Amino acid sequence: MPEVYTGHPGSESSEMDQMAGINPAPLSPIPTSGPGPSMDLDLPAKSENPSRRPQRTHRLPARYRNHLPESAPATSIGTENLNVGTTDDRPSVVRRVHLIVRDSIQTMANTFGLFRAYQHCPTYDPDSTVPSDDLAHVVPETSTEGSIDAIPDTSTSSSTNIATELLLNWQNSGSELKSHAEVNRLVEEVLRHPDFTVEVLNGFEAGRENRKQDKEDEKSAGLQFEGFQETTVKIEVPSGDKNVPSRIFEIPGLQFRKLTTLIQSAFTSPLAPKFHFSPFRLFHQTTSSDEEVVTERVYSELYNSKAFIKEHNKVQRAPLPPDEPDCRREKVVASLMFWSDSTHLAQFRMAKIWPIYMYLGNLSKYTRGEPSSKAGQHVAYIPSLPDSLQDVLASWHPKWKTQKKHLLTHCRRELMHAIWRILLDDDFLHAYTYGIVIKCHNGVERRVYPRIFTYSADYPEK
Repeated sequence: MPEVYTGHPGSESSEMDQMAGINPAPLSPIPTSGPGPSMDLDLPAKSENPSRRPQRTHRLPARYRNHLPESAPATSIGTENLNVGTTDDRPSVVRRVHLIVRDSIQTMANTFGLFRAYQHCPTYDPDSTVPSDDLAHVVPETSTEGSIDAIPDTSTSSSTNIATELLLNWQNSGSELKSHAEVNRLVEEVLRHPDFTVEVLNGFEAGRENRKQDKEDEKSAGLQFEGFQETTVKIEVPSGDKNVPSRIFEIPGLQFRKLTTLIQSAFTSPLAPKFHFSPFRLFHQTTSSDEEVVTERVYSELYNSKAFIKEHNKVQRAPLPPDEPDCRREKVVASLMFWSDSTHLAQFRMAKIWPIYMYLGNLSKYTRGEPSSKAGQHVAYIPSLPDSLQDVLASWHPKWKTQKKHLLTHCRRELMHAIWRILLDDDFLHAYTYGIVIKCHNGVERRVYPRIFTYSADYPEK
């Protein structure tokens, strides 16, 4: 159940009000200003209606009215956080000013009734200036709601132009695999693309262009593996006999990258301007039928969750490194989100890959979900148990025939834990305790503390 409380004047202040720094008074409906009784207005003359018939106001049907997305309100200090009073109404003379400034800040509500509550004034807000292209890929033209001409015409025309005729002739000739969906995708994604021009296709040959693309993909694949290290993982297998000691086996082929290096590259990447450094509480306010303002807590991103806010508060009290006891840099949280999934590379063969990749929860889930954003970072590629390991275990372990399944499960589990012991190295543990100084995209140095928030993984041994 969502946390609901009323914010009308006179209600008792709840614990959420005190934690979020919300003043219920500004949430009351603000009356619209209008002309006073002594103000003269030149009203337009009433239009003549010779037919004496009632006039109708044409409105668009609901299915044609679209509410475009809107960015979050800017994090500017409002009147609810600044209380200024004077003893003289004359602007030229100020005798006394009572100034109350709070560190907490609350934004104004947008058209959807959403507003934020920060515990501390943020030094950077990536949502303060969001272009419309990031909110909606296609922004329809604004039209007058009362105009009946705004309704799109869905009737089909009896005559087709030359371009449509050529396109249909191409679909109905040659291969029979060109469905209506594929032709529509060709028109929407290729022919109507703003960067598509016919002049660059002079001398085009599909086979030659595909070979060029394959070579570029090979080069890019080689660049993706830059910074990877290769090592051998050691696992311990018990003998099954208390009088026989356990044995150490080496699993070669672990490809991995240092987590501290990935965090530094992420905070300096082109996506870094979209990172949220300061968490906040997101609220939605509505007005009930009895003119009562109701406010609800909204959970939409990792950086407005309770876990992120709690960890952010802990980081503010985190110790500083002994070599920098007087550091005054801003302390921020790097929320790490890990995934690992064993993937088969072919349908009829046993070739597979088992990657571990990382995302940052400081980035919006909508940006992380776009494959073109390249928000994911490949951390490691888990090797499989070699076939030679089973041969060695069969000749060494006395209970191999009866406990083969359990021994292989143990080896795979030990392999996973051994890999994470390598990934969580001393540099990462030092950064976890004392933070790591990173010069961000705007040239400001911040002390970043990595924290693991989510880890979604599969265990093939189960």
